[in-house]
Amino acid sequence: MISYRKILLWIAFVLGLFVLQTSLFPIFSWNGVSVNLMLVFTVSWSLLYGARRGAFLGFMTGLLQDLATGMFFGMDVFVLTIIGYVTGAFSRNVFKDPVFLPAMATMWATTAHYFFVLVLMLLLGYSFSLLYIGKTLLPALCFNIFFAYPVYRATNRMQEWTKKRRGGR
Repeated sequence: MISYRKILLWIAFVLGLFVLQTSLFPIFSWNGVSVNLMLVFTVSWSLLYGARRGAFLGFMTGLLQDLATGMFFGMDVFVLTIIGYVTGAFSRNVFKDPVFLPAMATMWATTAHYFFVLVLMLLLGYSFSLLYIGKTLLPALCFNIFFAYPVYRATNRMQEWTKKRRGGR
């Protein structure tokens, strides 16, 4: 049976992260780059729930980002869906270390997201310098890895809390 309360709690959690990403964290940006909490949350969710649910959440968070930013529609949907699926597929084969695994998975996902978007931009005919890559990838990696553990921990606590609530009923 689907628990609508559980779904609403997760939607509120995602919207809270999205509000933080779009309103508070751009204040602390470096060279126009700030933390991508939707990417970090997709990685955390995929590590906890697996490939299929990770791909679904990647699709939904990518859709939320694409609708809100007004950039090329479908770019984040495509990239976050792939990242959610791949991260979830590899999550069952690794030791679930609560500190190291989210940081390494977020590092991989940030790099993959960055290069997927660059390749798609090249295919669309845009050009950029190699200096731009170094100037923006390193701050993105630092921001996302810094927030990997807190988001993973909050996601893990939310998962445990929703399981307890369901088990108690």
